[in-house]
Amino acid sequence: MTAFKLKTLALAVTCAAFGSALQAEERQAPQYQVEECCSLCPAAHDASLYTTNYMKNFITLMDADEGWLFRSVEDLRTEFGTTEVGYQRLKELRDGLKQRGVELVVVYQPTRGLVNRSKLRPADYQRFDYDKALRNYRQALTRFEQLGIWVPDLTPLTDESTDKEFYFRRDQHWTPYGAERTARLVAETVKRIPGFEDIPRKEFVTERVGLMGKTGTMQNVASQLCGTGYAVQYVDQFVTEPKDASDGDALFGDDSSPQITLIGTSHSGKNYNFGGFLEEYLGTDILNAAFPGGGLEGAMLEYLASDAFQNDPPKILIWEFSPLYDLASDKIHRQLMATLNNGCSGQTELLSKETRLHPGSNEVLVNGENNLLTLAGNRHQLDLRFSDPSVKRVDATIWYLNGRREQLKLEKPHTVDTDGRFAVELRDEPGWGEQNFFALEIEKPEDSDDDLKVQASLCQRPSGPGQQVAQHRAHD
Repeated sequence: MTAFKLKTLALAVTCAAFGSALQAEERQAPQYQVEECCSLCPAAHDASLYTTNYMKNFITLMDADEGWLFRSVEDLRTEFGTTEVGYQRLKELRDGLKQRGVELVVVYQPTRGLVNRSKLRPADYQRFDYDKALRNYRQALTRFEQLGIWVPDLTPLTDESTDKEFYFRRDQHWTPYGAERTARLVAETVKRIPGFEDIPRKEFVTERVGLMGKTGTMQNVASQLCGTGYAVQYVDQFVTEPKDASDGDALFGDDSSPQITLIGTSHSGKNYNFGGFLEEYLGTDILNAAFPGGGLEGAMLEYLASDAFQNDPPKILIWEFSPLYDLASDKIHRQLMATLNNGCSGQTELLSKETRLHPGSNEVLVNGENNLLTLAGNRHQLDLRFSDPSVKRVDATIWYLNGRREQLKLEKPHTVDTDGRFAVELRDEPGWGEQNFFALEIEKPEDSDDDLKVQASLCQRPSGPGQQVAQHRAHD
């Protein structure tokens, strides 16, 4: 090759390289100077400014590393479980379900502090007594087990090494990855329950279907208090479906009702696919009766009152909830037990009356209109059925013959269709259980129809171990 050709070739290569460099420079992503954003303002650390019931769940927000936010109370709690009375009430619920042939599984979530403590800033990390929190969390799981409840051990989640975040950075819910890892552990426990092997099998597969954006409850509260904005967090979203099998073996049991039901909070909703992951790891259909906004008892009350439960109870009931809820709540327990027993359906109605409600207070039941009956609180329950199924709140007063009264407020979540029915036991703790029921007054709900009616009934509680425990407690 001549010198001229070599120089020409060298020039061509140089020009091509220069042109490629220019094109690469044009294709390069824009460069920005990024500064740390969105530190909390002083108002976020003032508990008195968390004024609504919703905001009080977030007292008080704390900055953490990598854009995380924590709640100083709920996320960093070191006490778990409930009181002795609370454990006794859980035992009564468990026994009542057992009488119906239902095994209860409790999924007691670990806190964000237990699982994601590495995101705390050094000073907060030092203040958080992780060892005490983990010890007390384990003790709570043990106490639940001692009640006869099936309890998955979720403590391995507190010491995982993975780049897939368990909780959202600025939200109290678990990510789909957190839901998946929890479901795997829950499935291991459920498979040990006697009778699980008799449940019809079906094969499921889980697929990624895109991304889910999460603004975050904590960052919403931070925005209210500080006017601060945060970026949306995106995570993978998943859906679980039955596997398409041509031979039909994987579809065995398609015509039967699911024999496992999942209830709980918004963590068990469709967004995070917790129920779907359970179906995949258990290899069987699951009825997901959870819904957002129902708190501890919302989904449980709606499900227990349903025809699906009353006519065909499942073999296994999985109840998911977080440690922030009051498991010793007397009002919640009284509703759960009365609803489990289907109110006054199938019971002799000792008092019963249908009343058209007028604005204000309405006397709907009175003991002694015909004959004065002995209606001790520890032996009886109320069943209220409104003509409008959209009624979601009852404000009532229960009077006793000695002049004592109880102001009773019962509410159902606004996030789900309801049936307008409320069932609740009369009070049975010491000082109340032997009091004789006299009357029931109900306030007409605001914005309700002019023709709103309520069918109110009072009946004896069903007999059984739970009833005997309640009577014994009232005498203590």
